[in-house]
Parts: sequence; C-alpha cells; structure tokens
Amino acid sequence: MDLIVYIFIVTILFITWSEYSVTNILIRVNSKGTKTLNFNSLFGFLMNPFHNRTLWTNKTLDINYPFVLLYSLGIYYLF
Repeated sequence: MDLIVYIFIVTILFITWSEYSVTNILIRVNSKGTKTLNFNSLFGFLMNPFHNRTLWTNKTLDINYPFVLLYSLGIYYLF
C-alpha cells in the first residue's frame, strides 16, 4: 500500500473515531440550527497536542493525532 494512501486512511479513521468519542469536532450545529462541517475546529483539534499537554496522558492518546499517526507509521514500516 502506498504511504500517502495509508496516512489518508489513518486520518479518516482518526477523524471518525474522534467525532464519535469526543463529538462536535467536525460536525457542529451552526447559529441557524443546521449541522455543518467545521474544518477550522477539526484542524485545531488535530494540532492541539502540539500546544496542550492534556492530550498526552494515557487516557487521551486515542484522540491524540500526532501519537496515532506516529504509531501507525511505526506499524506501516514494521510490516
């Protein structure tokens, strides 16, 4: 499998899991009461571990994008 495709799949799975476990990261209700995609919020959540230490605990590593990506790349290169 190509590395770019692998990273894309890992990212999509991570976004799906984060939306399920944390909720209201990508899909949010706007001021009109309709659900919209909020990519600014998603990007902020993906980059949050670089600015906030609370996502580096054992309980929050599943929603820590850099950790998940590095772990997934380790698996990719191992196999």
